Amino acid sequence: MLSDTIDTQQQQQQIHVLFIDSYDSFTYNVVRLIEKQTDISPEVNAVHVTTIHNDTFQSMDQLLPLLPLFDAIVVGPGPGNPNNGVQDMGIISELFQNANGDLDAIPILGICLGFQAMCLAQGAVVSELDTIKHGQVYEMHLNDAARTCGLFRGYPDAFKSTRYHSLHVDAGDNENLLSLCSTEDENGILLMSARVKSKPWFGVQYHPESCCSELGGLLVRNFLTLSLVNNMKTGRWENKKLNGRFSEILSRLDRTIDRDPIYKIKDEYPNGDELTYVKQFEVSKDPKLTFKICDIIEEPKFVMSSSVISENRGEWSIIALPNSRSEVFSHYGAIKKTTIYNWQDKQISYSMLKKCLDGQDSNLPGSLTVVDEDKSQFWVTLGKFMENKVIDNHREIPFIGGLVGILSYEIGQYLACSHHNDDGDDDDSLVPDAKLVFINNSIVINHKEGKLYCISLDDTFSKALEQSLISSFAGKKDSEQGLPWPKYLPEEIDFVITMPDKKDYADAFEKCQDYMHKGDSYEMCLTTQTKVVPSAMIEPWRIFQTLVQKNPAPFSSFFEFNDIIPNQDEKPPVLCFLSTSPERFLKWDADTCELRPIKGTVKKGPQMNLDKATQILKTPKEFGENLMILDLIRNDLYELVPDVRVEEFMSVEEYATVYQLVSVVKAHGLTSASKKTRYSGVDILKHSLPPGSMTGAPKKITVQLLQDKLENKLNRHVNGGARGVYSGVTGYWSVNSNGDWSVNIRCMYSYNGGASWQLGAGGAITVLSTLDGELEEMYAKLESNLQVFI
Repeated sequence: MLSDTIDTQQQQQQIHVLFIDSYDSFTYNVVRLIEKQTDISPEVNAVHVTTIHNDTFQSMDQLLPLLPLFDAIVVGPGPGNPNNGVQDMGIISELFQNANGDLDAIPILGICLGFQAMCLAQGAVVSELDTIKHGQVYEMHLNDAARTCGLFRGYPDAFKSTRYHSLHVDAGDNENLLSLCSTEDENGILLMSARVKSKPWFGVQYHPESCCSELGGLLVRNFLTLSLVNNMKTGRWENKKLNGRFSEILSRLDRTIDRDPIYKIKDEYPNGDELTYVKQFEVSKDPKLTFKICDIIEEPKFVMSSSVISENRGEWSIIALPNSRSEVFSHYGAIKKTTIYNWQDKQISYSMLKKCLDGQDSNLPGSLTVVDEDKSQFWVTLGKFMENKVIDNHREIPFIGGLVGILSYEIGQYLACSHHNDDGDDDDSLVPDAKLVFINNSIVINHKEGKLYCISLDDTFSKALEQSLISSFAGKKDSEQGLPWPKYLPEEIDFVITMPDKKDYADAFEKCQDYMHKGDSYEMCLTTQTKVVPSAMIEPWRIFQTLVQKNPAPFSSFFEFNDIIPNQDEKPPVLCFLSTSPERFLKWDADTCELRPIKGTVKKGPQMNLDKATQILKTPKEFGENLMILDLIRNDLYELVPDVRVEEFMSVEEYATVYQLVSVVKAHGLTSASKKTRYSGVDILKHSLPPGSMTGAPKKITVQLLQDKLENKLNRHVNGGARGVYSGVTGYWSVNSNGDWSVNIRCMYSYNGGASWQLGAGGAITVLSTLDGELEEMYAKLESNLQVFI
């Protein structure tokens, strides 16, 4: 349930489940699966799940007094090895090993890690599989005991489920455990489910919550039914009703994991027709029109465009026009500060800004505000700013004004903000983790319908520019012509290209395999960074002109943050970003939120067509990669929204240089009249970062291993090993409650205005990966943008 407080009488008619999470990336898939089981019995009208982490309580002494409130415990999946005890599992180890009193009587369901911990406490052996299974679907077989114990009531003798495990349980002739289910592979016959004979404790090794698992809901419903019957027999059901502090304690426990919305959603928003200027006229449907329009714009501009149109992506282009009324939000994670000021405020110089950030000057010039806050509070600052700017009109247009910009990889959860300048300056305080600008004026183009909109939130759209657009492009539908842009960079300029060392990559690859075999991760997105230094300065826009022709993509972006006017004595460290990304991260409107994870890549070539690529991308390795990220993304959405659906399952899409395996997951019922959630799309954005397709799973431990143990050495030649802009997201949060963000892949970025460029590339490593195969995939992705310089 999503409410913070629950009526006491209503609570007593609910089954209350305590879910213990080990920071897994599939946790909320299980939680929502439990909450959906509402047809348990006439005594029950709903299921309420209270989720805590395995380290929320430091000992069982703190948790034991609360257990009478709960009808059942579910111990979820997670990374680690139960043989390591508290180090990997926190309180879960003590939960099973020191069970006594009421804990003996409370029903428990263990999933994956929870199952292994339960069996280990009963004397079974937990050891590493010879051949590991991550994201693989296998047939499960029930035995006679399963047909009589109730957990698998209504099941056929065999069914399919998804396996994510490096370790397995060997129960042997253990007298405490009753085997229920098994599967068979090259490892032999493996235990997939068991119960503890003397207690109402059950467990499954497979993942019933995966989108490729059959009958997962029935398993959970059967467990809840068994729990209710058990509790009525033992008196636990009646005792729960007599607890006078029921509502207070549950409400407090439900808040142990902070999921406060970034801003409060209103029932109604003002209609902004009087405030919003929109001028529409018909234009060519040619996607190159966006770039032709850019050629006549002399003002600063940010471009989020499509250089190729595909169904449901690349249908719109946006040209955002910052001006002196545009507020600039920059967050510097390394020093936990946010700056806010107006675009190109003449009273603000780089040296002044640096002094204010360093605390050397308390007299803030011009429009400058400096806020002491970490990256979590930065989201609150954005929410407060946007809360009173949301309006209810023109929702059919994706962007009518609002925040646009870049969020780096390190702005995401579980990551340390550890940026470093790449220009020899030891001070890294002015390398932002986030850069967003509020836009009042924009040009928005619907390529599918051939419509162009000039839009202003404050009626300041340039009349001269509008007239120029009308005279140059209005009503002209025959402009399917090539761009008058050079396809190559100037021949006289050389480039020094520094790539990661292949031995370093091989070492990192082997370490990834070690972590996955130990059970720390199912999948690790190992990325590399390449540095390019031109012999002479090339304007970023000039490079972008070549890039969009060399590698056209649905999400092309150009951002040059000239938000501080340079003076003669200094040059601000301008963040530049050029992208031809194929991957949407997250798109939302007032009611729905969509993610399109891409995982699985095949390079195009004379010997590779769509049919052959499809065969390759549907092999167990590629299927497993996509399934793991698909389940991870379902989890990220389910954390906040109860209605999540897989609307496209592993389709093969064709791009300019590669074929890729793509799925579509959509959450429904955000801020609509259905009142299913108190969250908006920006809340999902915050909770989903960094993008799962760029991390692996489970997300928390995987990103920490990548940052602290692997990429800091592999990519030490760029940003001190930090990913920075690469693997972050770029997009907008519009005041009409729309948003669209693409993943920063197939991109290049610079923190010094283009004096040097960084390009990232990588891929998901699983236990089925080979070093040669991953290197080939990484180079294929890198080549899509590196080809500009070679």
